[in-house]
Amino acid sequence: MSVEEFLVALELAAQKYALNVQLLAGTRNSVKAKIDINGSLAIQCYYNQNSKTTNFVLIGWSRRLYKRDSVGGTWHRHSFEDPDAHDASPGGSIPVEPEQFLDETFEILIREGLIAPVVPGRDDS
Repeated sequence: MSVEEFLVALELAAQKYALNVQLLAGTRNSVKAKIDINGSLAIQCYYNQNSKTTNFVLIGWSRRLYKRDSVGGTWHRHSFEDPDAHDASPGGSIPVEPEQFLDETFEILIREGLIAPVVPGRDDS
């Protein structure tokens, strides 16, 4: 996947949740971006097409809450329950695209009561 393809996938994933992608840094071969969820939660993303490195990190209250990353094409997960541990189990080593990571992240945030679920067609105003 090229940097451009990664950015398109990231933008589409963010749009699914009505969020915006903020580019933090980039070169021809890599990009670092941030997606703010609210004042306390954000997702940071890094991709390098040459080294095949991908990092998706849910940050909350200035610490890592959940992460999936790949170095050289080998994936692992840092679970919400134990974000410092490397999970290379079959479930932890599944490659993920931006949309999959955002889906997992929002599932965790809702499950843990950190954000409220959105009810389609409901107007809270």
